[in-house]
Amino acid sequence: MSEPGDMPVSGQHPAPPPVRSAEHLLRSSMVVTAGTALSRVTGLVRTIVIAFALTTVLADAYNLANTAPNVVYDLILGGVLAATLVPVLVTVTDNNDRNAMRAVSTVITVSLVVLTLVAIVAAPWIVRLYTFTLDPAVREVQESVAVPLLRLFLPQVLFYGLTALFSAMLNARRRFAAAAFAPAVNNVMVIVVLLAVSRMAGGAPTAQSVLADPLQLWLLGAGTTLGIVAMALVLIPAMRAADIPFGWNPDFRNPAVRRIVMLSGWTLAYVVINQAGLVVLLALANGSAPDGSLSAYSYAYLFFQLPYGLFAVAVMTTFLPELSSAADRGDNATFRDRFGVGLRLVLFVLLPCAVAYLTLSGQLVELLFSRGNFTAASADLTTEALIVFGAGLPGFAVFMFAMRGFYARKDTRTPFIITTLKITVMMIAAWPLSVAFGLGGVVAAFSGAFTLAGVVALVVLGRRVGGIAGPGTLGVLARSGVAAAAMLAVAVAMPQGLVGDGDLEAMADIVIVGGTSGLVYLAVLAATRSPDLSWIVSRVRNRA
Repeated sequence: MSEPGDMPVSGQHPAPPPVRSAEHLLRSSMVVTAGTALSRVTGLVRTIVIAFALTTVLADAYNLANTAPNVVYDLILGGVLAATLVPVLVTVTDNNDRNAMRAVSTVITVSLVVLTLVAIVAAPWIVRLYTFTLDPAVREVQESVAVPLLRLFLPQVLFYGLTALFSAMLNARRRFAAAAFAPAVNNVMVIVVLLAVSRMAGGAPTAQSVLADPLQLWLLGAGTTLGIVAMALVLIPAMRAADIPFGWNPDFRNPAVRRIVMLSGWTLAYVVINQAGLVVLLALANGSAPDGSLSAYSYAYLFFQLPYGLFAVAVMTTFLPELSSAADRGDNATFRDRFGVGLRLVLFVLLPCAVAYLTLSGQLVELLFSRGNFTAASADLTTEALIVFGAGLPGFAVFMFAMRGFYARKDTRTPFIITTLKITVMMIAAWPLSVAFGLGGVVAAFSGAFTLAGVVALVVLGRRVGGIAGPGTLGVLARSGVAAAAMLAVAVAMPQGLVGDGDLEAMADIVIVGGTSGLVYLAVLAATRSPDLSWIVSRVRNRA
């Protein structure tokens, strides 16, 4: 049943939402950045605790099992939600169609419950996808822990989906803070669980000790899942404050639901091929070294995602509703302007981060991971992977932001075509590179494919809207590129390892080399009068 005010009055149209200025979008991005910073820092601490507290074999099994719910969720529904939910909900919200909001939330929740139950039954086959490259003896040990853990982890699929749904509803209302801060709750709970398991085991828990003690297994599995449950539930008060409608409405024929389903065809194909490529990549990573390679890939990937999640995701989150509104109005000029500003801001931050990873990865791994059960071999693998991930960071961010541009225009076919190109390149390159270079070769296939796909996506999107990289945007990006090149040259030329030993040496290199080369980056931008630098400095000064 519809409530009063559920639908616009017949013959009337709600006023279009105001076009938010780029400065307003930057302020919103800063709020999201603050929340995401807390979430990413606590996530980094969680990863450090995993490396410190769990033995190598158990850490591989834990990381494998804890990655699978994300892959299962993304494979079937997550990518569909990411691609279609915010643009459709922006339209529904702008029209104040509360009945459609309830229908969308009900249908998605039912779909998530069904998907979760099917995945729990299929747990052994899911684990086998990641372990087929291993030696039989190693595979047996890893699967003996990973399968029961995965069954305890798979309820996360439901709550990951609810988190995505609640976040999309809030974002459509231009409410960004709660969704940005929520993952920190999950990270804190998982840290507590890992430390509790370590204490219960009387030291470093092993695969054998976890299998021998059901309480350890349940605490490790159910405790980790409880963190995802909490992440979803903490968004409910924010939804009530934003006047987002709750209620049961299984209307599978609602126009908003049908619109999501219609857009989901190409998106589902996009997600399937993307996740299939990821599964193969993780399997190759898992078999690229005798022990610890999958965990090394996971730890390096977390580092790689840190600056992307801190800033790029914040920009994408706050710009997507505006891009969607501009696309709905057919306002290509505003679309081009907002997209160009967002692209410049993303690369302004991620280019120097990529340089830092190219030159200081070993010091970062030494400072944050090299203790407890984290071995020297694991440190070398993680450093190798992080360096190659860093080289692909700008291309990865460009690809992901360009995908948001297509989704804002409710175009899901083009992302599928470009992703097919990306996965094809990745798969052709991954196997021979993994044979030749081990884990570094696997990551090189990832970074190279994303960079190529990012360039292609920008070119195609620009042709659709009359040019993304106009003279102004190209000029500003060129300034950032020159500054990053100068930063890299200085960082490579500076001597390292001159102060102290171990952690002190790593800290000194990060501060001295990273600080000096970072100042060079800012100095070159200032000398070339980068408008992005001037804009950000003035906004920060005004806020202060």
